[in-house]
Amino acid sequence: MIKIRRRLNNSPGQALVEFALIISVLLAMIFLIIESARILWAWNTVQNAAREGARYAITGQSEAPDCAVDFGAPKFTSGGRNVCGDLRLASVIDRAHTHLSGLPLNEESVFFEDDQYYNIEVWGVNQQGQLQYDFAGVPSNPVVVRVTYRVPIITPVFSAILPSIPVFGQETLNNETFGQLGGSGNEGAALPPNLPPLPTPGVTPSPTPSPTPSNTPTPGPTSTPTQTPTFTPTPRCDIEFEGGAIAGTNFVLVTGDVGISVTIINLSTGATLGSGVLGGPFNGHACPGFGTIILNPALVTANIGHVLLAQQTNDITNNDTTIVVGAPPTATPSPTFTPVPTNTPTNTPLPTPSPTPGSPYIVIFPDCGPGPNIQFNLQGYNWPTNQSVTLSWQGVPQIVLQANTHPGSFTYTWTFNGLGNGTYTVSALSGTAGATASDTFTIPCAGQPTPTPGATFTPSPADLIAVGPPKLLSAPPLIAYRPMQFSVAITNTGDLDVDTQFFVDIYLDPTTILTDRIPLVQSDGYAAVSSLAGGASRVITITSPYGFTNNPTNHQVYGMVDSVLQIDEVSEINNVTNPLTVNNVTPAATPTPTVPSSGIDEISGFALIVTDKAIPQFRAFITLLSGTTIIDTAVTDVNGYYQFDNVGAGTYSVSACVQIDDSEWYGVINGIAPPNTLAYIGMFEAPCP
Repeated sequence: MIKIRRRLNNSPGQALVEFALIISVLLAMIFLIIESARILWAWNTVQNAAREGARYAITGQSEAPDCAVDFGAPKFTSGGRNVCGDLRLASVIDRAHTHLSGLPLNEESVFFEDDQYYNIEVWGVNQQGQLQYDFAGVPSNPVVVRVTYRVPIITPVFSAILPSIPVFGQETLNNETFGQLGGSGNEGAALPPNLPPLPTPGVTPSPTPSPTPSNTPTPGPTSTPTQTPTFTPTPRCDIEFEGGAIAGTNFVLVTGDVGISVTIINLSTGATLGSGVLGGPFNGHACPGFGTIILNPALVTANIGHVLLAQQTNDITNNDTTIVVGAPPTATPSPTFTPVPTNTPTNTPLPTPSPTPGSPYIVIFPDCGPGPNIQFNLQGYNWPTNQSVTLSWQGVPQIVLQANTHPGSFTYTWTFNGLGNGTYTVSALSGTAGATASDTFTIPCAGQPTPTPGATFTPSPADLIAVGPPKLLSAPPLIAYRPMQFSVAITNTGDLDVDTQFFVDIYLDPTTILTDRIPLVQSDGYAAVSSLAGGASRVITITSPYGFTNNPTNHQVYGMVDSVLQIDEVSEINNVTNPLTVNNVTPAATPTPTVPSSGIDEISGFALIVTDKAIPQFRAFITLLSGTTIIDTAVTDVNGYYQFDNVGAGTYSVSACVQIDDSEWYGVINGIAPPNTLAYIGMFEAPCP
């Protein structure tokens, strides 16, 4: 009886312990079900948002005239990203964002790891067949809309283990045949073609190349280093003309990477002259690939002075230019080879060794240097013309002169980079076992002192500032709807140079003035600035081509430096000026808007700044003319691309203009008959009409 009583007395405590254990597991299961339901609900929401955004994108519509993205501004208009530059893109993002309204969104965050972070990505296939970020695609080609969201975990036990979980929604559809890129009109019925893989959400995507190489906008969120995969791209060997372009010939010689397709374009006329694929690898050229590109039509005397562009077919940033010259009176007796494009550093005359008959030899001049990058001239004399000559660097063949193709002597300029101290050997071999000769290059020269590193200096980052209000440069009387000229003072208060192009804009009576920017769609004029050194200041002159409107009476004029938000600065809230008030503007008749063409064709292409290279130009002003009548205008995107739709039959001229620093760059091509989807405009330093 005593044992039975004791067992009964212990039962309540044991039951309580068992209940506590069971209820903990039960509550964990309940909260796990709740969290799973929240994650499933978030995934379903972002999937639906991506689907709705893609459905809207394929129609080719946009919510004009203003940018529809008025939420999460840092996410979509900073870090090199500016979706408001493309109203169709902004409208697609707005449509997807509308269908995220049920989720608690962190509109300000640009970091993938933050709770309630979200991003809307739009990828489209451009006219070159490339997948391009922040682009809704051309007609009859795929567009991808992807929505990312981080679901915060609200249960304390689970959130300590995993604070948030990312969910993704993605939809790929084929654009309808809107506009004039759809061809026959039935391509849109096909299934989307295979797409290149998209970057992993949360990892910084790599968009197509920008006209400003060192400042390419980086769209999308920035992930932590541990989440960013390591990728080392193969260095590109840029395209080069070899031997120039000579009137009276029907070919040009081009070197570059093996296997790339190269197109030759006459920038002075806009005509495509030919294309070909570079073979190889070959020795004896600046790059391993080499090819002879046949031109049709051939170059004639009338082409002398024209600028030719050699461009990789699917990468407009890889290019070279040359000018057509007249044929020389006599043939050049000896070829000239430059392994790496470079200029001769000094005008020191080369030594003229005394040839020794029957004794082939080579000589290097100079024969020493500081390194790590060196350049020297290699000369050879008295080599048998009926045998090949192999020239080697450190025993590795670099050039082979075939038998009966050289006069027995030669001169080459060689360049090598990244060399350490030591002695390096250049050798020559005649035939397979004939005469040999060698010479050496030494780094550094004897007696050359070793530089002593100076004190460590940590420069302050760049910070662009707009100083004071704009100044009106136009003299009275001030009349509405006429061009107005202003100046804006800017400075870089940091120590680091801004060595990439950026823009300074003028805004006349803007309706939206934020602390860090004014929406770009309200800009009334701009100028590009090539660079600004640390501590330097400049005054930029900007023309507003259309001037003031009749209303209001008291006009407010603002200026902004880095208006496209391309430069990484210490502060972004000092880029907008204080306003300038302008009164006494005489009203005028409202200009008649240009009536758009009602045709069915398209004219599109690229605008490029031509110096020693052809560089795609962002925000170049493009004008489509029929005779002297303006048909339409456009502005190039970050890739230098422009497009006119609904162009009627006829012959047109297309001009391009941009102001960079204190100079204008202008180019025009005539005789363009639509459809023409590759009208290149080369801009040279010249006043715009």
